[in-house]
Amino acid sequence: MNLSAYIAELLKAPNLSAMAVAAHTLPVPTVTREEAKALYERLPGHIAANDRRNAVASALLLLRLNGSEWLARMRKDGLFRASRYGYDGGCLKKIVGAALELSAAAPVPPEQIQYLKSVQALLELARPARQIHRSIVDRLKTRKSTALKTLLAIVNSSFSVNWMGSDQADESQPLRWSATDLASAFSRLYMISRDELGIGAQTWIWTDDHAASAHEGIYSSLLVDALRLNDLIDAEVLLDGLPYKAEATPAGVLVSAIDPEFERSVRLGYVQADMQLLIRAVSSQQHLGGDQSKLPSFQGALSAFLEAGLLECVLLKEEPIERFVIALPSLPPLIELLDFSGPFLEEFPLLHGALIDNFHPPGNTILQVSEHLWIMDLFKAQRLFNLIDTLFRKKLESVDDPVKRRVLGLRSTVMVAARPDLQRMLQVVMSAEKAQELISLLSLPTASSTAGANVYIDLQYRPFVHSLNPKGDYITIPPAIVGKSNLVRSIMHASRIKRATAASDDPMQLAVAAALRAAGFLVRESFDFNINGKRETDIFCYRDGVLIVIECKNAYHPCSPHELRNSYDLILTAEEQLDIRAQWLAEPGNQMRLFKALGWEAATPARVRTCVVTANRAFSGYRCGAHPVRQAHELINVLVRGYVGRGPGEPPRRFWRAEAFEVTDLLDYLDGKSVLQTQHAVMAPARRGITLKDRRLEFEQFAMDLADMDSLLKESFDAVHDAKVLVGGAEAPTPETDAPCSSFAARRS
Repeated sequence: MNLSAYIAELLKAPNLSAMAVAAHTLPVPTVTREEAKALYERLPGHIAANDRRNAVASALLLLRLNGSEWLARMRKDGLFRASRYGYDGGCLKKIVGAALELSAAAPVPPEQIQYLKSVQALLELARPARQIHRSIVDRLKTRKSTALKTLLAIVNSSFSVNWMGSDQADESQPLRWSATDLASAFSRLYMISRDELGIGAQTWIWTDDHAASAHEGIYSSLLVDALRLNDLIDAEVLLDGLPYKAEATPAGVLVSAIDPEFERSVRLGYVQADMQLLIRAVSSQQHLGGDQSKLPSFQGALSAFLEAGLLECVLLKEEPIERFVIALPSLPPLIELLDFSGPFLEEFPLLHGALIDNFHPPGNTILQVSEHLWIMDLFKAQRLFNLIDTLFRKKLESVDDPVKRRVLGLRSTVMVAARPDLQRMLQVVMSAEKAQELISLLSLPTASSTAGANVYIDLQYRPFVHSLNPKGDYITIPPAIVGKSNLVRSIMHASRIKRATAASDDPMQLAVAAALRAAGFLVRESFDFNINGKRETDIFCYRDGVLIVIECKNAYHPCSPHELRNSYDLILTAEEQLDIRAQWLAEPGNQMRLFKALGWEAATPARVRTCVVTANRAFSGYRCGAHPVRQAHELINVLVRGYVGRGPGEPPRRFWRAEAFEVTDLLDYLDGKSVLQTQHAVMAPARRGITLKDRRLEFEQFAMDLADMDSLLKESFDAVHDAKVLVGGAEAPTPETDAPCSSFAARRS
């Protein structure tokens, strides 16, 4: 029986349940790989067209051919996400239901059956999500000429005042959500407008004055509804790309990690990252040896210009509508301020943090972020937009009427500039070549996402929004968002500069190797050897009868489930690499051959340990298969310092067993003992969620009780009163990490 005949037989079944029975009882057809691939590629079209019988028949045939392989591909490609099909889950429910019936008789791994059941549970939220999505489209359609610019002005305002969100506000109100949450919501609304309605030349000209009303509800509800859809899409990504499950509850759906330790490690990573934001303010001052106050303040220097009348460059224009515009003067002292070659006081924590995050020496102010751009170029560009934001904010404060102030804020604060004009603005502080590259790397995509694939975009990554205008290339600019986002991370992510670095030149790997040498290990990096085939191993190290094999994965701190999935995929790759090496090294003869090639005098058989070392903390304390996952800065701390800081005025706590490092300290750490055990012990279960119409979507998470953490540190470890507490690189008193930069991190911490 060939493919066509098999499908024809399935379509004869009176209903979908009978189709599943027929799929199992019919003999497996003879199908070529090319035919199966073509059938799979047609499947999304059947789903999008709501052609349920052909969709179910095609899926059943693929599962009958090789259920495990094809279901894994469907999962990887996100084929069962309702968000891909306008949140229409009807056809998907039929496919998943039939697949579960077939799996009862066909050999499908238990984890894949659990995945199908999880998708089935999450699809119960498709109906309310579809209602929300349709409502969003309807509201945007009736306000097509004003909605996006109005929404962007609202979000820009939240960045201007550094809005952190309020737990006291109801989840249906924007005040509940942080500026980064609202930026993520705008990103979703932008994609919906782009893909459903199209974005034309008039989109970025007008704003809606009604949004200035204290009782305005339309734009607030749009932002909150977009956050609801974002959470559902986050749940879809977690199920498809990470070890999570979904279960039906009386109120709705609960999403949780299959292994609670996985979620505990992810959440601990975000807690630690948030804590670093607070620690860096103090550590910067310590690094400067108390001289931080000697750094000039950008806002302080700017205040002198404001007192001298700089606000006069903000003009009130009345045609075609009343609004403020800025005509920046060509004042040499002002240009010198913007083009200052060193960091200002406000910039130093970000500079210091970026150097730590990228494993650069703390005294260095040179960090390349793209082919032509350096970190100081980004700071200079942000000064320009922070200047513009400050001028708008100060001018608006002079307007007494609160309603008029809000109207002028909506109309004025989001700028639209021709690309050549924007480039000329940036050329005040950088070359034309750099300005062109900056604009390119920060520009939000204008093309529609392919086949509903929900390509992830984020306004904070790309805050320059292109305007499709027949008169030329125009760019919409929210100055507060540009000025206050982490452009260092955004540009490095967009330029893929980390991928251009050879493994042997990876600064994270070099820092880990240096710490191992400082701790007395023999170390070899990026070593090629025949381990059941020629393979490069990132780090081999040996001391006191212990051989440790390390694979380094230098990924950015994840700020969304999409990025968390990327980091997890790297860890899975490391697991495969380490499995091969651990199995090979289990043979003492292979150890002898390796030691000889390395030129090491080492006793065999050595005790072999493995470890995945990551640049971010997202899996702090996790074990992937047989291999512990540890963060590089934290590992360095274990090797060369052995104590953990507890904040200003508190003595750090030593977790080494003795005064000096011993190999057992590292083995304890790799086994999840020592300081990791303490951190995990204070992570308590917690839930967060959001309502989609009449159903509730909740996430099972963990939260840290900082008071409990402090008490456990006191109980478990000795105080170190004479420790020299420095910060940066290999001298940080507490592990440093990436700081969160989007709503995913903020909402899930």
